[in-house]
Amino acid sequence: MNSHFNRQFILIDFRLLEDRRFLKFLGSSEFATYLVLRRNVWRSRQPHFMGLDQLYERQRKLACSLTREKIAEVTGVALDNISRHLSALEKRGVMRRMRTGRQSVFVLGEWIDVKGDGSYRVEWFYMEGKYGISKRDLTQTVRSDLSDPSDRNRPRASGQTRRGASDNNREGNREEKTVNGVFKPLPNLNQPKEKTDYTARSILEELGDKHSTRFYALVAAKVPEGVIRKALAEIRQDGADNPAALFTYKMQRWVMAHRKRGGTR
Repeated sequence: MNSHFNRQFILIDFRLLEDRRFLKFLGSSEFATYLVLRRNVWRSRQPHFMGLDQLYERQRKLACSLTREKIAEVTGVALDNISRHLSALEKRGVMRRMRTGRQSVFVLGEWIDVKGDGSYRVEWFYMEGKYGISKRDLTQTVRSDLSDPSDRNRPRASGQTRRGASDNNREGNREEKTVNGVFKPLPNLNQPKEKTDYTARSILEELGDKHSTRFYALVAAKVPEGVIRKALAEIRQDGADNPAALFTYKMQRWVMAHRKRGGTR
């Protein structure tokens, strides 16, 4: 499980950028305060003096605890304005404040046990819910992207640990996703084959999933190297439980956003 509580990237769902209300919030003065809170979300089992470790593990909350003085120091905003920003964020519904008698705890969202066995967690923030992306919507999207077609209607015995697919099935399922999904319609990049091969090897070395070699070669041929390197860096920083599945999800999300932008790289 990820022990880092300051992540290198703050991911924004592209659907939010289609909402004018969100864009208005994005340009507001309190958004910087929100970013500082979100950057300091505690995602560790290590004890926190404000009990954030218990909120995270037991209650599945994405929370942080900072003084107004610390937020003002980081943002460069006057202390009185920070107080107004926090009240505005709470009123907007993107943050919930827990007053403890010491410094406040700010709850920004929740994590979801996607598979129901603790093996894959996805984060849902109240900001997403505020602008139309529900927990159910996010969960269904991730489950659809992660599940193998042959597993979707397969009954599972109670208490049974999910078995990995055979080598042939994994290769076939990955290929089927490509054909039925999003990668095949993309044109190949205008680059030498040697560069494509090098990028594909880099993905394989990073993720270590030899069964997905053909899939990685396809991604390397169609997705810009910079996009791939950024996704791998995010996965490395986050310490994902299933890096290969998360990489597939990130690549699919990039393709969908790429199409919305009209196919421009």
